[in-house]
Amino acid sequence: MLREGLSQASTPSQKASWFGALRNVSLTPGTIGWLRHVWEKKENITGLTLAENDYTSLALELAVRQVDGWSDVLKTQLGRIENPDRKARFQFIMPAISADPAERDRWFQSLKDVNNRRREPWVLDGLNYLHHPLRADASKKYVQPSLEMLWDIQKTGDIFFPKRWLDATFSGHQTKDAADIIRVFVKGLPAGYPERLKNITLQSADELYKAAEIVKK
Repeated sequence: MLREGLSQASTPSQKASWFGALRNVSLTPGTIGWLRHVWEKKENITGLTLAENDYTSLALELAVRQVDGWSDVLKTQLGRIENPDRKARFQFIMPAISADPAERDRWFQSLKDVNNRRREPWVLDGLNYLHHPLRADASKKYVQPSLEMLWDIQKTGDIFFPKRWLDATFSGHQTKDAADIIRVFVKGLPAGYPERLKNITLQSADELYKAAEIVKK
């Protein structure tokens, strides 16, 4: 359906929307293979010119799906990026998307150092891939320590960062186990814990709670 919508869309902006949706949800080998050919510039999309950011997003989506040679895809894309800031951002989140659990662990542990959280948008990008729905089972273990870091994150970051941190952390999860981790954490909060942090935890968890109920039913 998405491929058909992409081919029939009449404007570049419509085609970009169809292509973005297809890139983000693709699971079948045929579509993933086609996307790889697009990233390799072996396939063109009629009526849609892809920019550097499009190829960057495509490389990340291919890597999180662990295509053959996913590491080479990331390294090649890193070499393609010309803008120094975008290159640094891509290099920062590469470990978060690695198929190697140990590398993802090291990346997450590095966030406990406030100096590694200075580029907050980069951190959020990395967290979204760390907790990608395809990695939800493996990344569930990061939910508890992420909650435990929240108070320190409030003290050291932008006023909106704690909420965005939780949104990114919870984004790929929809199981009762993940929801229960949050419920237990909130129930055990110590006296003096900031009410604002408790409230934003509940706000960010709302969609996860609802998703877990739907999955349960």
